[in-house]
Amino acid sequence: MTDSTPHITAAELRIMKVLWDIGSGTVRHVLEALPDDGGDPPAYTTVMTMMKQLAEKGALAVDRTRQPFVYTPAVRKERVLSQRLSQFLQTVFDGQAGDLVLHLVEDTDLSPEDLRRIETKIRAREHEDRGVPRRREQEEGQP
Repeated sequence: MTDSTPHITAAELRIMKVLWDIGSGTVRHVLEALPDDGGDPPAYTTVMTMMKQLAEKGALAVDRTRQPFVYTPAVRKERVLSQRLSQFLQTVFDGQAGDLVLHLVEDTDLSPEDLRRIETKIRAREHEDRGVPRRREQEEGQP
């Protein structure tokens, strides 16, 4: 997988999510696995064009030795999601991560488990900021 992260549109991200989930697949595999968003499903040629564009951007690797071509993610999900979150944070919250977190905690239905995971991450970050190394259990959200 590549280290650079190409710009991926919202429509392309839907395709990437399918491929991250299934590992690799043909255009038909991706089309059939796309979640139903309530509208008309995209045409086969639309998905094929977007997958071709993703390959040209370096986001997908293509096995052209097989027919039909098989596509595999060439960028890591975590890297793309981190890039998208950073863009969102800058655009919507002017780079203020604390404001984003407060908004999520105040205005989102978080489960008790979600709240525990957030608290664990906060404690781990506080320890790290004081020079205390994180314990693996804290990183995984375990007490």
